[in-house]
Amino acid sequence: MIFPAHDYKGETVSTIGEEKAFNPRLQVKSVDEYVEIMNNLKLANPKMMDVAVPANMKVGLHQDEIARRGWAANANKALALAGRPDVALIDLRERSERERQGIIPGALHVPYPRLQENIAPGGVLHELVRSTGKRLVLYCAFGERSAMAVQAAQDEGLTSACHIEGGIDAWKRANGPLAR
Repeated sequence: MIFPAHDYKGETVSTIGEEKAFNPRLQVKSVDEYVEIMNNLKLANPKMMDVAVPANMKVGLHQDEIARRGWAANANKALALAGRPDVALIDLRERSERERQGIIPGALHVPYPRLQENIAPGGVLHELVRSTGKRLVLYCAFGERSAMAVQAAQDEGLTSACHIEGGIDAWKRANGPLAR
């Protein structure tokens, strides 16, 4: 069984056999033919592709590199930062995740797919940091999206940004407060 990450027909599970038999992009005879099909679709690159691909190639090891750079806070440190006037907690999860897993009280909701526009000059998070000097503490469910997001924030000059290692999962294990 495989679980396609972006299926536009609402299917959530498939098999290798089904994909080989029915996925038109796999009905090719060569790499060159595949490249030609994909180039002729004239699709724009997905948002955050330049951040997501390198992280995916490391298969979840991105958090270690972010921690090595000093851009990570473990759950206990995040608990100490929460509620401080110079800190803004930023929840990158989708609405359904927030409803299911709970919300850190006072966190701002900036879904990961909209991150780039929010951290760019003129974006809400960029202007929040510029005008108030607040430190951004980003988090997601398990820390992978927030690790990629903190790299993107750093690249945009938001040098005090960090993320919660292990995400809301680690926060819960540290008995961090949650709102529903």
